[in-house]
Amino acid sequence: MDVQPVTPTTQIKPAAAARILIADDDPSSRELLRSILESSGYEVVEAEDGVQVMEIAPDFAPDLVILDIQMPKMDGLQAAKALRNISTFEKTPIVALTAASSRLLPADMSQSGFTSYLVKPIGPAKLRQCVSDLL
Repeated sequence: MDVQPVTPTTQIKPAAAARILIADDDPSSRELLRSILESSGYEVVEAEDGVQVMEIAPDFAPDLVILDIQMPKMDGLQAAKALRNISTFEKTPIVALTAASSRLLPADMSQSGFTSYLVKPIGPAKLRQCVSDLL
């Protein structure tokens, strides 16, 4: 019998393919998030801004939403507030993506409807852990 050592892993596999909506106006940031999340077994849909989030969310019915704070048309704060005004999304976890230089405080994000936040740049392990903790 070939015995393999048990080693800890940073990859957390969801029990079922949870649906995640990510919104960021930077295509490379969206691609990175998508790649990390899909490799962890999540179903991912992308949006470029808060307006697209509001168009996509009702039909996609995400289990979790990740919103960049600074986006054109409708920023992450506005999108989080708008999602919270829809009964379907009252309890859906919403994660803010913010730059290290952001002046927003965690209390500001909480008042806007965010469940949690991540500071860019985000490592794969940190992203996976945050998502796993919220789902």
